[in-house]
Amino acid sequence: MNIMKSYWLDLGFMPYTPAFAFQEKVLEARIEGHLPPIIILQENPPTFTLGRSGSENNILVSPAELATRGIELINVNRGGDVTYHGPGQLIASPLLYLGDVDLNANQYMHRIEDVLIKVLDEFGLKAIKRDDYPGAWLGDAKVGAVGIGVRHGFTFHGLSLNINLDLSPFELINPCGVVAMPVTSMQAALGHPVLVSDVKTILRKIIASTFKLDLMDVTPVEILKN
Repeated sequence: MNIMKSYWLDLGFMPYTPAFAFQEKVLEARIEGHLPPIIILQENPPTFTLGRSGSENNILVSPAELATRGIELINVNRGGDVTYHGPGQLIASPLLYLGDVDLNANQYMHRIEDVLIKVLDEFGLKAIKRDDYPGAWLGDAKVGAVGIGVRHGFTFHGLSLNINLDLSPFELINPCGVVAMPVTSMQAALGHPVLVSDVKTILRKIIASTFKLDLMDVTPVEILKN
């Protein structure tokens, strides 16, 4: 597999809806052949996202209660059920072409799990996969989630990693559709906060190595010029 010239785009802290609207624009440009592979990073305000196969029955409080708590609920076109995003959680969305990385969708999803596990290993955390549920697990607790979409062979959405995330909103849902699923964070497992910038640096190295990418920093303005 040849090394592919690619972009690394960090949106920083941004509400989920405009962040994903931007990702949709980038995806269409990728499909039309205007952009190389690109990895999009973001952190979001408190948000529940409900995947294509999800059920609102897995949200355990009313819309009024969500509004009181300042948590937005958004239906999204990834696989999986309901999950939580918020400050202290890093989302990374690789926009790749499966043919370029010689993987089918299922193989690609497992490769994303491998990325999470390798990142956690760099911090001394020994995560595992589980056959029954996608993601990365520290013992019985989920620390990283995987939810992908594929359109015409092009990937979008991706992974989320709980770094210093407030875990209490997970008590308001059945995470990934599972009743009382334990959820953890790097901070909880290590006993101290972790610099998100350090995680980004390691994630960049591992994604580049895994998918044979030569990643160059790019801004949203530069992307939209293409």
